[in-house]
Amino acid sequence: MRRLLENAQIVDGTGAPARTGAILIEDDRIAEVGATTLAPDEVLDVRGAVVAPGFIDMHSHSDFSLPGAPDAPEKILQGVTTEIVCNCGLGIFPSNARVEKFYELISPVIFGEPSAGCYEDLDAFAAALEDRGVSVNVACLIAHGNVRNAVMGMEEREPTSTERAAMAELTEAMMAQGACGLSTGLVYPPGAYAGTEEIVELARVVAQRGGYYATHMRDEGARVLESVEEALRIGRESGASVQISHHKAAGRFNWGKTKRTLALVDAARAEGLDVHSDVYPYTAGSTVLSAMFVPLWAFEGSQHALLDRLRDPATRARIVEDSKTRMLGFARLPGWLDRWFPKRLFLPLLLRELSRVIVISSTKHQHHYEGKTLHEMAQMRGQDLYDAMLDLLVEEDAAVAAIAHVMDEGDVQRVMRHEATMIGSDGFPQREGKPHPRTFGTYPRVLERYVRELGLLTLEVAVHKMTQMVADKVGLPDRGVIREGARADLVVFGPERIHDRSSYEDPKRSPDGIDHVFVNGAWTVKDGAHTGARAGRVLRRAS
Repeated sequence: MRRLLENAQIVDGTGAPARTGAILIEDDRIAEVGATTLAPDEVLDVRGAVVAPGFIDMHSHSDFSLPGAPDAPEKILQGVTTEIVCNCGLGIFPSNARVEKFYELISPVIFGEPSAGCYEDLDAFAAALEDRGVSVNVACLIAHGNVRNAVMGMEEREPTSTERAAMAELTEAMMAQGACGLSTGLVYPPGAYAGTEEIVELARVVAQRGGYYATHMRDEGARVLESVEEALRIGRESGASVQISHHKAAGRFNWGKTKRTLALVDAARAEGLDVHSDVYPYTAGSTVLSAMFVPLWAFEGSQHALLDRLRDPATRARIVEDSKTRMLGFARLPGWLDRWFPKRLFLPLLLRELSRVIVISSTKHQHHYEGKTLHEMAQMRGQDLYDAMLDLLVEEDAAVAAIAHVMDEGDVQRVMRHEATMIGSDGFPQREGKPHPRTFGTYPRVLERYVRELGLLTLEVAVHKMTQMVADKVGLPDRGVIREGARADLVVFGPERIHDRSSYEDPKRSPDGIDHVFVNGAWTVKDGAHTGARAGRVLRRAS
């Protein structure tokens, strides 16, 4: 089957200036670009539209949703043809009974997976997707949290030499199956229990097979500089390429610190370290509510153990006290003021602000709280903030997701504009509630707001950050670029018509202006509607 896209404005993913021409698709590859010589079976006139490589979502959590929702409408309808999954040290594989136990309470609601099941390894996950078919391509990282949990459970301690060897062996096995690297979530237990040396050892295994190390760092707020330095140290000592996930500076006291974190990235790149970042085009993040307020020690053992601790009055009191101490860590003041001012006086003001900028996005049972701030939720319950939050976690089996409006637009733009930054949604399509709009609108929002309206990026640079830059980092040599012989993953959109319709109030809305999407040559979005095609593949990284 040959399909000709004629009169295209070609933005090829390399960053080169747009040019006008034709693109001939033959089966699953691009056969010709520019002047074509082969006779097509079908002609599509795309006059007035841009044809670009399909967008590659550098940072996705769709591994939890794709087995139950393989059409991936939230991504394919915004032009995403490949998703890089198992980020933040969380993933649907590798798994054993311990890992299954960890996810059984939270994954059905938070990640949207109807069966809530995990998979033993990458091969099993790939088989499940390919047996049913999937509308997007999928490339997988190795979730460090799963690796640690599978070997030593939810224990807050250093691994033994035997356990270190077992973790390295499991990591090596996943790389042999085609994983593209290792991800950590150093704020989420059990990954947060790991020391730097443990991660260096596993990243070294990944580096030996050409993979990269992606990290949700230990702290994106008061200690963001130290966290970037740790990520760079892991890259230097392991030899792995580094990816700083959703690069940000969270919390009002930390706004502007991206000037310094990006300087650290620049210095590392100057010395030869392959380090990049990804960013989403919003000033709010999203995660589970427990990760925001509950101290790490309270998670040890299992989610059920966490709930038992929250129910016990004495243990709960300790959780509240430790949580408040942790909150004060977000309020690092400038210079001498931070050393001498009694920060406890700031605590009521800090909690007051946080309670008004953190919004509940998803619950398992009490959906009337979705879309409410923590302050509003506590008022509805007639409780103080901590009692309301901790009771809600117990009632909802800890499966509460929240959106935190804690970033500065200046930092978002600074990171996005940086030469080593690519675009990633960090999206997870929750079945319930009001998920973060980034899941549905990341790519059209960049093109509409930051290209067309603000002129922060040229169209060619923005597309490069969404395509070839990602493909090069991940190790997908025949994706992310329009050239003869490359895979026919393509998106056709109107640069003046593209419009992100997703919002915090009404997030589950697909954009306007994405006309057509092809995945491995299959016409998957036609005139803005999903055709039902499932031509996606699980992509393996060669050693």
